[in-house]
Amino acid sequence: MRASEALARRYLVLTGAMLALLVAVVAGRVIWFDAYWIFRANPPWRAETGGNSRLLDRQTRRAKVLQALTRSYDLALIGSSTVYHGLDPDDVEAVAPGHVFNAGISALIATELPVIAAVVAARAPARATIGLDYYMFSRPSVPVHLDEALATPSGRLAALMGSILGRYALEDSRLAAVAGNEDPGAWTRAGFRQTPPLPAALTLENDATRRRTTAPFRPETLDGLALALDRLSGIDLAVYLSPVSDAQRRVLADLGLTDDFLRWREAVIRLGAAHGRPVLDLTGLGTPYPFDPAAGSTEAWLDNLHYTPVIGRQVLARLGLRGPGAAVTNR
Repeated sequence: MRASEALARRYLVLTGAMLALLVAVVAGRVIWFDAYWIFRANPPWRAETGGNSRLLDRQTRRAKVLQALTRSYDLALIGSSTVYHGLDPDDVEAVAPGHVFNAGISALIATELPVIAAVVAARAPARATIGLDYYMFSRPSVPVHLDEALATPSGRLAALMGSILGRYALEDSRLAAVAGNEDPGAWTRAGFRQTPPLPAALTLENDATRRRTTAPFRPETLDGLALALDRLSGIDLAVYLSPVSDAQRRVLADLGLTDDFLRWREAVIRLGAAHGRPVLDLTGLGTPYPFDPAAGSTEAWLDNLHYTPVIGRQVLARLGLRGPGAAVTNR
């Protein structure tokens, strides 16, 4: 071997070693800080924020998918923010403590249900629930849609690799990206968001938002639910319609959408029956708990849309997840 060839080989080896060291340092930093709470039970940012995270609140889609891909759980609670605000895994009695994951995703829409269903199915839990609300089937779009590639093994692998070595992974691994959230409350490792009562100013603002954003039922979105049910076919699954507050019913009535709501409810129940998945209608479960947006949160409602664990425990009971010998509806 000529001297020049030996020198070139040493250069390549040295360059490769330096690159490997750089990758190891980057990966180590990301895993140590664990901004999306997927590697460590108690990442360092929790000590600074008490579990409140601007990043998890603003990047719920990325965080919940990564958590659902890396957690070990026997029961997955699937749905929108109504699920992660209302269903506390600690309230589940039918599954061993620490084996329930709340996979609720903010503003999840029906066309995204097949993606999160595939993610959960890849972890093969024994049980799952899907909480459905009218907004899933009426909201026309979301700013950031769940990547449909996550429904494939290669897409899920790419997401996991990106959580270690991706640009966002490194940029988000700093306290400034996590701290400073104005939203009160904190996340638990099980995916539940503990939120204190909201003042009247916020609940009125949320009511105004519902009046701007509540839209007619879009029947074509039922295809997303159908595909999600197919992808969860091997799991003991319960499907239910989420409780609806009287304040939100007033919004629907004022916008002339009460008939749309009734059509949505009937259509989802028919679809579930056609797929052998009976849908439990819990829309009336919040009726005993009136809510006035002008008075702030109550024990039962954070705002028009989000119920608290006071109602959530009743949801879990109706699903057979509280009490001895409980079981999810069917397989």
